[in-house]
Amino acid sequence: MTFQANENVAPDPKIDYFKDENNQYGYRSKYHAKKGSEKNFEFLFAIGDIHPLVNARVYADQYLSALDNYIRGTSFQSELMASAQVWQTFWLHSDVKIDGDPQIQLCLRFNLFELNQSAGRDENTSIPAKGLTGNGYGGHFFWDTEMFMLAFFTYTQPQIAKKLLMFRYHTLNIAKQQASEFGLPKGAMYAWRTINGYESSSYWLAGMAQFHINADIAFAIEQYYTITGDDDFLKKYGFEIILETARFWMQYGNFTELDGKHVFVINKVTGPDEYSALVDNNYYTNVMAQFNLRLAIKYAEKFKATDITSRLNVSDKEIDRMKQAAELMYLPYDKEKNVKLQFQDFEQLLPMHLDQIDQSLFPLLLHYHPLMLYRYQVNKQADTIMADILFPKGNTKEQLIADYDFYEPITTHDSSLSKAMYAIAASRAGKKEQSYDFFSQAVKTDLLDLHHNTQNGIHAGSLGAAWQGVVYGFAGVVNNAEHFSLEPKLPSAWNSIKFKLRLHNNECLFTIYQNEVHVELTSGKACEVYVYDKKVRVTSQHVKEVCEY
Repeated sequence: MTFQANENVAPDPKIDYFKDENNQYGYRSKYHAKKGSEKNFEFLFAIGDIHPLVNARVYADQYLSALDNYIRGTSFQSELMASAQVWQTFWLHSDVKIDGDPQIQLCLRFNLFELNQSAGRDENTSIPAKGLTGNGYGGHFFWDTEMFMLAFFTYTQPQIAKKLLMFRYHTLNIAKQQASEFGLPKGAMYAWRTINGYESSSYWLAGMAQFHINADIAFAIEQYYTITGDDDFLKKYGFEIILETARFWMQYGNFTELDGKHVFVINKVTGPDEYSALVDNNYYTNVMAQFNLRLAIKYAEKFKATDITSRLNVSDKEIDRMKQAAELMYLPYDKEKNVKLQFQDFEQLLPMHLDQIDQSLFPLLLHYHPLMLYRYQVNKQADTIMADILFPKGNTKEQLIADYDFYEPITTHDSSLSKAMYAIAASRAGKKEQSYDFFSQAVKTDLLDLHHNTQNGIHAGSLGAAWQGVVYGFAGVVNNAEHFSLEPKLPSAWNSIKFKLRLHNNECLFTIYQNEVHVELTSGKACEVYVYDKKVRVTSQHVKEVCEY
């Protein structure tokens, strides 16, 4: 660490390093002042640990010397101006403007600020679950990055999204090693909780067993490629991750007979809901694995005539087996209730009447033993509902409503990741009041300390999920359909929302009112979107279109 302090009277004043009675560290300088006088000073402070990939004993002196030389050659004013320019650029491209709801506007901008400054930008780091604001979770990375935060960067700052995905590529060999140590001869098994690629989760039931992270990463890669069209990334890095994670499912799952049918099953897993652990055929996990397999098949066929498949030892036989597994993937369904089952035999569990539990006993994980919770139909967070959100194609509104009406009453939302997801589902199901209520709670999570634990750091996943609540929920963006589309459902209190999204090499400004959408091309050559079933096309010659809905 190094610092520089300057006064208008005496340069480099004496600075004392101290620890107060609360074990908080700080710096202080003493000076004499006269009544009515004014004292001006500048203080620059830089601190940083040696990157874990750097040998600290060898490079520490050079690192600190370079840091010291940098800070001695700059000033507070120049750093302030440089920072202001960076943030001005950020807000220009990434702001979300809400007309009619100033409190939500404030909270959302706070979330975006924290989200942006928390993101790794060196390809060797991701986004800690607590951002840069606290020591909760030890600075570790989870699925939060790929499933809740990455979309914001992919749509607004794709260069950062790529670097976050490169972290997964640089740790791919560790994931393959972990699969091997787990007893799987092929495939990659990513750590549930990590800071350097190696598994850091100590509670394997709700940690390591959440194998869905492998498909979550593949999903994020496909989302990035679909939105950016980055062929170079897909060829050099993305396809290899998709392939190796698909190989994991072929090793961990198996073909069997179930209910008189030949199916592919994935047993003994934990889905997103951590109040159920080590179950058979978790719906979310299976549908994500199915998608992962189909991605591997699609790109293996795309690159069949290239040296990419030979380099990765892809055979026709292997792809045929993946096709069979994807086609026969078992997805549990309750025909009586017409709902997707969270996992096989979920309907056999006892109901838990959440409305009869004292509010002081929430979150349940702090007051009930896990083995107690595992016996009941109770969810900590969105699970099967997330599958409905991620894969809207082919999922009818009636099915979404049935799933929502079944799972929402048994969900405690003890996870900060939950309410924003339910806000999106409620919006798509036409439940406008519930959608806004869930969203408003999600976006206020940290500023109002709604989970009573912000002293351990922000909830970074919730920050990204809140952005998704606006874009995927109220703006109605569907990002993995056959074409990019919007199906807006604005809260009645909102006059409009305005945000920019990047689609391939184009940037569009969307202004959504209660009954019309304005689409403006701010950079690029041409962009085509759909507002419900109406096609809207903007070009460099005709940059703006208005579409009623």
